Order: sequence, then structure tokens, then C-alpha cells
Amino acid sequence: MKRVYFIKRIQQKAVLLSAAGILSTGVFGAFPAYAASYVNSVRIALNIDLEDGEALPNLDRGYTDNEDAEVTIPSNNRYDIRSAEWTDEVDEAQIGKTYTIQIVLEALNDYEFRSSYSSSSVDIKGGTLVRVRRQDKDRLQITVKTRPAEGTLSDPEDVRWDSTRLSSSKLGVARWDKVDNAAYDVYLCLGNRVIHRENGITGTSFDFYPYMTSAGTYTFRVRAVPKDDETDKYADPSEWIYSGDLELDKEHVSDGSSRNNAGSSTSTTAPETTEVGWIESNGRWYFRYPDGTYLRDSWALIGNSWYLFDSLGAMQTGWQQRNGHYYYLNDQGAMQTGWLLDGNTWYFLLDSGEMAVGWIQLGNQSYYLFENGAMATGWQEIDGQIYYLYPDGHKAVDEWISGFYVDSNGVWKRP
Repeated sequence: MKRVYFIKRIQQKAVLLSAAGILSTGVFGAFPAYAASYVNSVRIALNIDLEDGEALPNLDRGYTDNEDAEVTIPSNNRYDIRSAEWTDEVDEAQIGKTYTIQIVLEALNDYEFRSSYSSSSVDIKGGTLVRVRRQDKDRLQITVKTRPAEGTLSDPEDVRWDSTRLSSSKLGVARWDKVDNAAYDVYLCLGNRVIHRENGITGTSFDFYPYMTSAGTYTFRVRAVPKDDETDKYADPSEWIYSGDLELDKEHVSDGSSRNNAGSSTSTTAPETTEVGWIESNGRWYFRYPDGTYLRDSWALIGNSWYLFDSLGAMQTGWQQRNGHYYYLNDQGAMQTGWLLDGNTWYFLLDSGEMAVGWIQLGNQSYYLFENGAMATGWQEIDGQIYYLYPDGHKAVDEWISGFYVDSNGVWKRP
């Protein structure tokens, strides 16, 4: 009886101890309840600048203070990078393309990954988050995209005139092959002078004939440029590519009227609107009076500047020929006067706006401009006489130049 009583007393004490919470302290070998610590957010930086034509780099892993690592995380005690691998199998990067990396993070020190993460909890520097997937409580798979590969746009190919036959309906139509992710700058030249510019057109042809109002040798040049602001972040313009010559005689010059610009994004038709004053339409500027008429085929003094409008009312820019004289209008359309640097060549525009040729006198200095308007420098034979013109263009007079004397008129005479 005493033995049975003793066992019952032990059982009763165990029940009482359990009720008092003593068992939870482990006195009788029980385990405490477990509360997980979660990784609530992660940060990854991609130190990868891809270049067009280069191979994708090896993906070294490390902490953010490691400048040689391509994939990094901040130093911490919650997670580490287990692996980082390209998912794309390519020989080399291509301009504008992005490439995918699969990164696996591993939890540390009894931390666990949550079952799901919002995009705001996964911070990606130098790239873009694609998706997040938990493999298990200790591993998190993150897929990211690189920034677009940077580089220079390809040169336009097969740059040509549609036809060089003077009787052709396609006379003056410039054409070239398409370049990916590109718009185009296209310049028309008469001799060595740019006489018309089209910037940022999206087609692969342009009808220059309305601007071919003088006889002579025409060429055009074209380059690929970024098609929009996003492309401009990673792409540089291509090199200029030049066409062959197109010889135009007086019988076949344009009267300045328009033809449809096949392949061009630029309209030369005045817009239908009730607005007055300056009006922009399809990248071209027009000036409309309150009576609904437009300035057409004429010069106009607007504000303090002179502007030139073609027969359809479009404001002109660049070099323009009128009545046998050349004028230069800046990108805002205003007629320029004085010295003008266009490319690497200096020109002088008179107060009337006309391009100067021959000798001109500015203050006490004389300058000479060739028939194409280019300023002369160095030793030059002009009208049978030898002169020296300094690099800034002014004529040397009554002085010795490299051991040779020029007189008070600037002429060197053979002894």
C-alpha cells in the first residue's frame, strides 16, 4: 500500500509542476517553443557595364566594398550569395540588349527567408528585378536583368540616290538601309556646303529634290542616331556615311515645290489650326497670321531676327540659296551675320546675311573668302598675286613671313 501511495504522490506532483509551467523550463527534459527570425529585405548590386561586342564577364561574388566583384551584397549576418550565373548563352553582348542573371541567396545564423517578397523588399542596384522565388526556408532565388549594353550604333549601309537619271520621278530621293534602334540625321550638300538638314527622321529615305534649286554636284550624308531618350542612354551616333554624286543641270533643277517624302517622318505641309503666330507641326515651324494665311516663300522680320520660309510655309534652317546668294539660318531659324564656324571652316556673312566671297575689309584688316565662302589662310595665289593670310584669316602686310617679305599691299614678289 505504501508503494502505491508513493507512486500516486509522484504523479500528482508532476501534474502540479506542469500546471505551474515548471516543465517549460526543462526540469523534466521538455524543449522550449521556437520563433523563427526572418530576412525581411535583401539588397543586391550589379557592377556590370556591358559593351557592344564584348563577352559577358565572369560573375565574381562579394560584399559591396569589393570593387572587383560583379555581384555584391552589403556585409551582414543574415544572408550570403551562394551562386550567381548567367542564364543567357551568348558569345558577346549586343548594343541595347539586356542579359539575365540568376542569383541564389543563402540564409545565415538561423535566419529564414519568407515565403514571398514584394518588389519593394528586394533592392537591385545597376539592374532590374525580374522575379523572386523561395526555394526553401534557407534559399532565395532572385532573377535580375542587367542594364542595356552600351555602344555605337551601326553605320547605315547601301547609302545611295534612288536614281541619278535626270528624267526620273525619283530624282533627288536619298535612301539607305535600316539600323536597329535608330533614327537618322540626313544632310544635303551642294559642293562642299550643307544646304539642308533633316534631324531625327525615322524612315530610310528622304526626298531632297524640293531643295535642289541650283545646278551643281549634290551629295548627301546620313548617320544613325538614338531613336528616343531611352536609347540615348546607351547608344552613341554612328559615323557619317556619304553618298555618291548627283549632277544636276539648270534644266532639271527644282522650283522649290514639294513632293511626298516617301519614308520620311517630316511633313512639309502647313498645319490646319486656328492658332496664330509660331506653330510647330511634325518637327517643322510655321508662322500663321490672324487671317489664316501663312508666311510662304519669303523672308520675314519677326522680333529682331530675319526668317526664311519655303513655298509651303516651313521655316528654313542651315544654308539656303536665294537669288544667287547663300544665307545661313541657325537651328532656331534666325538669319546669321558676321563670322560663322560651320564644321571646321570659317565663313563671313554680311549685314544683309549674304555669304561673303572675295576680299573683305573689317576694320584695319583684310580677309579673303574663296568662291565657296571658306576663309583663306596661309600662302595663297589670288588673282595672280601671292599673299600670306594668318591662321585667323587676316592678311599680312609690310612684314617678313618665314624669311619672305610682303609689301604694304600684302603682296610677295619674287626677287
